[in-house]
Amino acid sequence: MSSSSTPTPQPLLTRCLLIAAALYVLVWSLLPPLLSQSLPLDVVESLSWGREWQWGTYKHPTLGPSVLHVFYMAFGKVGPFLLSQLCIVATLWMVWLTGCRLMSRERAFLGTVLTMGVAYYGWPAIEFNHNIAQMPTWAALGYLYVAALQDGRLHQWLLLGLMAGLGMLTKYSIGIILACMGLYILLSAYRKVLLGPGPWLALVVLCVVMAPHLYWLKTSEWLPFAYAGERAATASDSPRLAALGFLLTQFLNHLPLLCIAGFAALKARKQCQKEGLVASPWHLHTQHPALLLVLALGPGLLVTVLGVTLGMRLRDMWGTTMWAFSGLVVAACVPTAWLGVMRPRVVRGVGVWLVLLTIFAGIYLTYGAQLRKRPARMDWPAVALAQQAQQTWSQVSSCRLDVVAGDYWLSGLVATAIGSHGPSVLITGDARYSPWVTPQRLQQHGALWLRQEKDMDVYTSPPQPLEAVAQSTDFTVIDGTWNIAWAYDSKAQPLTVRWRAYVPASCVK
Repeated sequence: MSSSSTPTPQPLLTRCLLIAAALYVLVWSLLPPLLSQSLPLDVVESLSWGREWQWGTYKHPTLGPSVLHVFYMAFGKVGPFLLSQLCIVATLWMVWLTGCRLMSRERAFLGTVLTMGVAYYGWPAIEFNHNIAQMPTWAALGYLYVAALQDGRLHQWLLLGLMAGLGMLTKYSIGIILACMGLYILLSAYRKVLLGPGPWLALVVLCVVMAPHLYWLKTSEWLPFAYAGERAATASDSPRLAALGFLLTQFLNHLPLLCIAGFAALKARKQCQKEGLVASPWHLHTQHPALLLVLALGPGLLVTVLGVTLGMRLRDMWGTTMWAFSGLVVAACVPTAWLGVMRPRVVRGVGVWLVLLTIFAGIYLTYGAQLRKRPARMDWPAVALAQQAQQTWSQVSSCRLDVVAGDYWLSGLVATAIGSHGPSVLITGDARYSPWVTPQRLQQHGALWLRQEKDMDVYTSPPQPLEAVAQSTDFTVIDGTWNIAWAYDSKAQPLTVRWRAYVPASCVK
């Protein structure tokens, strides 16, 4: 039996899956904000960037934070979680389209469903960050790349350049899959496409999309790379060994997928043997095996090789975006005779995995702090902190609360909980980290500086430029302390926050 004769998924099954997928997105969009006291760490940090509409930050480009800010303005606390799920939906859609170009629709369906067996698409997706934002652009790049190579149409190359530019504006690591794509063209028969205008026009579009950010990088003295260099200098020893650990972590994140596919394959093999159906010799059931392997495995292997050979420090969560097409590889390995038998078992297996994951998430969000006897980031009393900040500021200043200063977690938590039109965050550290907070802005409105009591030895002075402005102009400085109860345990020692209000003379009450 050829792969082209394999029936496509039944319409009833497809409709049921779409309903189940919509319900899953709804649950994972509503459950976390209902059961948590605050937003995750990366969400708080990204919102503090996104509200400022900059072309870059000291860590990353800002396309993801800007989109996140829009969703937060539109949907409130639900927005970040809804955006994460929509990113996963868009990624799966691109995986499906890519699979349909590389193999039969039946295999594309199986591979797309199996993608949800990669652990990165479950619990980690609760925290929208640059990795989650990069998921759909990564998968879209794969689809457009395959389409451009197969069809060679000019608009496909232009869209590929546009998506590459948007990917770079999301996170620089999109360059890994772009490097794999470029190497594949150079080393395969597809290098003949370099004789046409398509790839070069794609490169031009990429440069045009990146131009504003490149200008920002130049004017900021390449701040993100300087920051990354500082972080690398303080990283632990043995980065080459850590690179191998990175690869092991990626394997562990594929265990749900491999277990589901393996169990379904064993059942299919037994049933086919009973029916006298003989599986064809093992091979990848695709007309483009090299292209599939480059997209699915190339980025992860390339990063590992670079880590081992160059001693480059790798972080496990970088793998979040790299495995969009690994489910397609597994689907391509399945003998044709097994497909019809495996399909319902894979769907049920992935469904059970996602239900268990959802139950675990609900239990963790509801009772995690009590079980650990300490709060996680999402257990922090964000609303109480924001109310206390607004109340304190209104008692000492007639101006609105325009700037909250301090470490990016505490100050960002207050600014975010106040709302999408709340104060800006002045981050402790290099003054270049918060270019939106100018001396003129501080002179006009002042700022509220926050520190946790346990960090008093670390943050002994306010961040620049607040300290310089306060010393050179007429400010009234007022200190105080908040003691805020934890929602998970009213008997636990309260959160102690030291605050200092820098109030300009024109705003003193």
